[in-house]
Amino acid sequence: MNQLQGVMDAIQLPRVSQVGVVVRDVRKACEFYRKFFGLGPFTIYEFEPDRHWYMEEPSPLRLMMGKAMWGDVEFELIEPLEGRSLHREFLESNGEGLQHLGFIVADYEGVCGRMVEAGFSPLMRAESYLEQYGGDLKACYFDTRRVGGVICEVIWKSWLPECTA
Repeated sequence: MNQLQGVMDAIQLPRVSQVGVVVRDVRKACEFYRKFFGLGPFTIYEFEPDRHWYMEEPSPLRLMMGKAMWGDVEFELIEPLEGRSLHREFLESNGEGLQHLGFIVADYEGVCGRMVEAGFSPLMRAESYLEQYGGDLKACYFDTRRVGGVICEVIWKSWLPECTA
């Protein structure tokens, strides 16, 4: 664990800000999590990023998303609709379940560079302007499964104060 802690210290990841769960049907999953765990309210919307790369190749993508706050952590449900993605791959090989932990960062390029230097491969990236927030989003998923079985997502959201620091 000391070696892992050294790697994480070098990357300088903040605390977890998002838990990502892949599902077959976002609306049904939102209702389940609302009734069973008391989570919500959920915001449900379709997401089609302006730019998307899967395994570093440009690829169209369309997802159905359901999001709710769980304390100060965003709980994200993802249903793959169209295109190649880690979400579709995960659903086909594992079924529904926890897929990634997200980390909101101010220094997106720096953190992504440190992830690569630490030996973690980028699996999927997306960039988009989100009209509902009036700002830009960048996200990169890294293959960190060898240190816990979960993928890490590095996220930058221009509309958040912690990303403008």
